[in-house]
Amino acid sequence: MHELIRWSLAPTVRAWALAAEREFTNIPMPTDAPQAHAAGIDSDRILILGSGPAVGRGVMSHDLALPGALARAVSARTGRGVDVDVIARSRMTAGTALVALGSLRLTRFDAVVLTLGVNESITLASERGWRLELTRLLHQLIRSSAGSTRVFVGGVPPIRSIPIFDSPLGNLADRHASALNRVTAAICADIPRATFVPFEGAPLRETGRYRSPDVFTHWAARLAADMVPALEAERFALTQEVTPIAVTDAVTREAMRQHAVDRLGILDTAREERYDRIIDLARVMFGTRSAAITVIDRDRQWHKARVGLEPAEVARTSSFCTVTIQRPEPMVVPDALLDERFRESPLVVGMPNIRFYAGFPIESPSGERIGALCVFDPDPRPDGTVDVVLLRELALMVQRELRHPSAPA
Repeated sequence: MHELIRWSLAPTVRAWALAAEREFTNIPMPTDAPQAHAAGIDSDRILILGSGPAVGRGVMSHDLALPGALARAVSARTGRGVDVDVIARSRMTAGTALVALGSLRLTRFDAVVLTLGVNESITLASERGWRLELTRLLHQLIRSSAGSTRVFVGGVPPIRSIPIFDSPLGNLADRHASALNRVTAAICADIPRATFVPFEGAPLRETGRYRSPDVFTHWAARLAADMVPALEAERFALTQEVTPIAVTDAVTREAMRQHAVDRLGILDTAREERYDRIIDLARVMFGTRSAAITVIDRDRQWHKARVGLEPAEVARTSSFCTVTIQRPEPMVVPDALLDERFRESPLVVGMPNIRFYAGFPIESPSGERIGALCVFDPDPRPDGTVDVVLLRELALMVQRELRHPSAPA
């Protein structure tokens, strides 16, 4: 769009967009936790950041919106689990996206998906401003993430496909969106680890509906088609670029982890039925005498919930879970007496006489591994008999609860 024409029309188009946005109050949108998961282990981790498609207007659950659709699309191609986190704001722009990230650690994500540009399109923001802000954002995301993290930038979908903007003035915004998409494609072509993914050709919307799950499924399939080859290449590469952030020293990592524990404010709080319910479920489903939700504090393992275990805490030096949180994957010990790490632990040679243990790390909302969901028993079990997918699902249930304030004591 010629700059003089854009400048002269911008006030009119912005007033139109502001009036149209008043209809948003009547449109459903997700109200559940900003996460989605696909079952499996060895999970790929994805962050969706942005406005527009990331917000999920038209459905009431993130599982039906882009996060759930993307988790399923990627998992179907890899056979692995997928964890998707979402940071979405309806008015987010390329210039405000970094503020929305807050203290979130990007190093734990395998991929970041950006869905920005709708707001810039409907306000006829300048192409020069878009180029500067998006370039700055992409460089910062890449600097702050691990050397293997890939960034996928979803194109601005056709503006007139958004019902409240489906009007003659929407044609102007549509043409501007196309111009911004061309700029985005050129930027991504020049930045290693950045990929532009067009969001076009979505199914026609159902009569009387703002946006259906089929649209999110379509966008997710487009993303997964480019994302999975990149994820597989990074996962199985013989060598991998490592940034200084990815190799932060152990002392700093532990300080960050402890800060996350303290920030949660969960230590030494009263028992809560919502957590007790999860460990009761874990104990029954794994057929063990004991189960616990643990939090690793400075020099102790504290139990937010426990069954079949008397003390509210144990020394960290004898803790199984302090080993579990060293890696983002399940830890299964078929027979502790045969494992040199634990055979002399007071928890093995004394009460509760642990022989079998299985645990999955629990992460804080900001991504640090703060404890574990674990089941254990005085009887050993054959190796390879534990359903680690189920173990992960139970740990994810705990993580969802951590996003909500504690219930009143």
